[in-house]
Amino acid sequence: MPAPSSLPESLLGQLSLNSQPIKGLLFDLDGTLLDTAADLGAAANVLLARDSLPLLNQEIIFQTASQGALALIKAGYGNQLTLEDSTQLRAQFLDNYLQNINCHTHYFAGVELMLHSLNQAGIPWGIVTNKPYIYTKALLQHYPLLRTAQVTVCGDSMAVRKPNPQPLLVAAKSLAVAPAAVAYVGDALTDIEAANSANMHSVAAAYGYIPNGDNVASWHANLIIANCNELLTVLTNH
Repeated sequence: MPAPSSLPESLLGQLSLNSQPIKGLLFDLDGTLLDTAADLGAAANVLLARDSLPLLNQEIIFQTASQGALALIKAGYGNQLTLEDSTQLRAQFLDNYLQNINCHTHYFAGVELMLHSLNQAGIPWGIVTNKPYIYTKALLQHYPLLRTAQVTVCGDSMAVRKPNPQPLLVAAKSLAVAPAAVAYVGDALTDIEAANSANMHSVAAAYGYIPNGDNVASWHANLIIANCNELLTVLTNH
């Protein structure tokens, strides 16, 4: 399949934010590059249907997806589960998810164009996600473009994960770009906290899995984008 039309390479050579050069980009995965909410929600709903409980609706799924498997389970089963029940349901949820990991998942609007543009311009980029390796690997098998990332750091690649800045710092080192010249894009407060702690430029993806009542403007991101289409446009004119 041919690559979609991309921004001119001459523009991409001058990425900047607040007059500071951007030499590399890092991205969260779920809720930022890929819309995985429907498949995550389906993994929970299989269990709820089995146990004759009301299914999670699309709104609840979208608002909860970035908080992990246990949050989706509690959204359906309530917060009064025993530790044993929670552990068992989480394992069943993850098994369901792994078996059906790409039934409804797709790129967010503008992601393919953006990544093709970065590749064509030779600007290094990578992925830093809290998603464990087994699920990240299984998912990326369906997205060859994402496998062109120069580095992918998963939630279990290190002893710590976001909001700890270390995964971002390790990824920046792999890109051979100083942290101060990296922009990290994510759809959760933990992403912005990690980027700010790593002395990177933080970009909040306001189109992602933002819970009701969560004010993105209060995250103290250096930039907020309403859709992925505008990211490179802003960075070439900022």
